[in-house]
Order: sequence, then C-alpha cells, then structure tokens
Amino acid sequence: RLHKNRVDQAGFAVLKAPDIPSILVETAFISNIEEERKLRTSHFQQQVAESILAGIKAYFANGGALASR
Repeated sequence: RLHKNRVDQAGFAVLKAPDIPSILVETAFISNIEEERKLRTSHFQQQVAESILAGIKAYFANGGALASR
C-alpha cells in the first residue's frame, strides 16, 4: 500500500488551468533512500501507475469533481 488512501485538495498554481482537468500525484520522495531505490524498479513503477489509475477511476465513480461543477 502506498502513502494515502484519500483525496486532498489545495490551490496549487499548476492545477489551476481553467481549460483542462489535472491532478498532482506524489508517488515517492527521492530524498528517502528506500523510496528512491523503489522508483528505479519497473515493478514499483507499474504498481504506482496501476494505483493512480485505480484512484482516478474510484474518484469519478464516486461523483468526482466534474459531478459538482
């Protein structure tokens, strides 16, 4: 299991483009030696990609941001 199992919202400038939907994902921290090592493996990269996809699907299946706009 990765770090969080929830959606946090914040007013980051990189997420404020009015014409495109966007997400910001922290997958690991390169300042953490163990996480940096994991980031180099294709297995971990695949796990991260699958987890991001599952999170996006779950977010929109539960109403998502687009449903409230």
